[in-house]
Amino acid sequence: MTRVLYAAALVATLAIAAPAAAQGPPGPPPGDDLCLPGAAQQVIAEFLNLTDDQIAAWEMLIDEREQAAGPLRDAIAAVQQQLDDLLAGDDPDPLAVGDLVIQRHDLGEQLADVHRAYVAGFEGLLDAAQLAQYRFIQRAERAEPLFPAFRMLGLLPPHWR
Repeated sequence: MTRVLYAAALVATLAIAAPAAAQGPPGPPPGDDLCLPGAAQQVIAEFLNLTDDQIAAWEMLIDEREQAAGPLRDAIAAVQQQLDDLLAGDDPDPLAVGDLVIQRHDLGEQLADVHRAYVAGFEGLLDAAQLAQYRFIQRAERAEPLFPAFRMLGLLPPHWR
């Protein structure tokens, strides 16, 4: 009798859960290309419930970031090319190699500073509730590598998409 009740409960649970699971996780509709910055920005704006003023300020931050980062990326590529060319030679000058490595490192730090300023500016646009949602995403991102193990052992639902 217990097995029959258990089986009935399982069938009832599956009947309720299956349609919801088949819909997939919340978020953009399948087929949306989140690789496009505009689509990704829209998803974030909707998730955080950003106002039009916040979106406009964020777009300014993105533009500022690109104006600052573009020349740094170009400089990093040029230094890396010089380093690659130097190392491809028969007897690279250790001092020249060291100088280029230091230049590359310093440019990388400048680029990281640009990114940190962008993130700080974005966080500054958010109200307390939006910032809490953003912090949730940051925590979830750190936990994401654990999801497959939890799914494998049935502690999270299967990821169907």
